[in-house]
Amino acid sequence: MVVVQPPGGVEKNQTFVVPFSPDMMTETPVPNEFTGLSSGDGAPLYQWKDGICDCCRLGVLHPSFLNACCFPQILMAQVLTRMRMNWLGTPSVKGEWKKTFQRVLTIVVVYFTLSMIFALPAPDFLIDGKIIQNSPPVPVWLVIVNNLINGAFGLYTVIVLMKLRKAVRTRYHIPEHNCQSMEDFCCSFWCTCCTVSQLARHTANYEDRRAICCSKTGLPERAPVMIV
Repeated sequence: MVVVQPPGGVEKNQTFVVPFSPDMMTETPVPNEFTGLSSGDGAPLYQWKDGICDCCRLGVLHPSFLNACCFPQILMAQVLTRMRMNWLGTPSVKGEWKKTFQRVLTIVVVYFTLSMIFALPAPDFLIDGKIIQNSPPVPVWLVIVNNLINGAFGLYTVIVLMKLRKAVRTRYHIPEHNCQSMEDFCCSFWCTCCTVSQLARHTANYEDRRAICCSKTGLPERAPVMIV
């Protein structure tokens, strides 16, 4: 925290008022007996709290694990909110991060709605070597629209998750260990669920805080979140 010296300076034992807002940013490491260094929210610096494949560490019924498996974009939105980033994965301006969860949730709902409307019919299948036509031929336009919907949603997820992972690494001073300069992309593309689960575990103290599936941060509304 930076304090501006009053005009004329200060004297020993003098008391003066310093304005403070929870929105102030801090990057000051705090000693931690287990990791050597930690951020102000207790998460370790320079290393991940646990591995990318430790998704079940808190149990298979943990809300963050269930969200990561079934609705990774929802969990991504919760971590974006904790990091005070907007729905595009960029630093928020003037409290825009408070609407991140709502906007990503809207995108997810729209995606599933469009997917049902423009769903492809069941494919043909073989019985005793004979092709059984289970539905009428699929129009080319329907295939194109279906692929565009799925492609756009997948591309959005990978790009935003990649930017979010990079922001978390930067915030906690975590270097890349594999695929130099491409690690964020590779993890987001190939291991989407595991990656967003790891980010959620790193930015919240689930050992002391109850996780919630559908809150804006994945935590109780009054629970303190990380200061960025």
